[in-house]
Amino acid sequence: MRRHFCLRHPHDWVIPDGEVRYQKCDNCGMQTSPLAWIKNGGHGTTKLCLAGGERRQQHLRRAEATQAQRREFVISGDTLKRAESFKYLGRWLSEDDHDGRAVRAQLTKARTTWARLGKVLRGEYASPRICGKFYKSVIQAVLLFGSETWCLTPALQARLDGFHIRAAYRMAKVHRPKRHPDGSWTYPASEDVLKECGLQTMSEYIRRRRNSIAEYVATRPLLQTCKDGEPRRGTPHRLWWWEQEFSLDEVVPLSTPTSDGDDSSQG
Repeated sequence: MRRHFCLRHPHDWVIPDGEVRYQKCDNCGMQTSPLAWIKNGGHGTTKLCLAGGERRQQHLRRAEATQAQRREFVISGDTLKRAESFKYLGRWLSEDDHDGRAVRAQLTKARTTWARLGKVLRGEYASPRICGKFYKSVIQAVLLFGSETWCLTPALQARLDGFHIRAAYRMAKVHRPKRHPDGSWTYPASEDVLKECGLQTMSEYIRRRRNSIAEYVATRPLLQTCKDGEPRRGTPHRLWWWEQEFSLDEVVPLSTPTSDGDDSSQG
């Protein structure tokens, strides 16, 4: 019972019949007897206390975040409305610093643009290489707008990869999905499709865009200010954009040629 209250109700007390109310642990909040602090090096060194302390801190951060969200701001008697997300310079920003909405918005714009451009390319019977060049210069300019500072989770990265490989399937002529008479499908290897269209992986294009601004950002004092900052209370831990896929200490110079001989995807 004490363990239940320690993990689920860290701010409550439990007083079973016939027992005294023991003192709470300052770290995990569990009610322990004085004898527990003597045995086996003390209660504070146990896994239960360490895990309970971490969960208690998470509970406190969530409670503080909930309390902060209930706060209202009033100007001249009018209560300001809350904006959980808003668009700034064409990019969606969320109060929890999550880039999911921004990625979904760019995917929607890219699908609309690709639907229009794809009809023209198919009508002109363009080769996969030519289609790939139009895709990199037009579609990726829309899709990867603002991607230099995205914090991509595996789910968001999978969305981008899925759009990228489906677009390559439509551009390819040899390596295309084939449907069999029994209703089953055979999909070629992604590497073969991308090679036919002259494309790289989506992760590679995002890395190039980040490298294109990394050299400029690394020399500005504002970068150190951002690194020294603390995340908002209650938000889950995520990597900063400069911690993903590349290090600012090993920046690729802007003059370095790309592997496919085309620099139109560098932003």
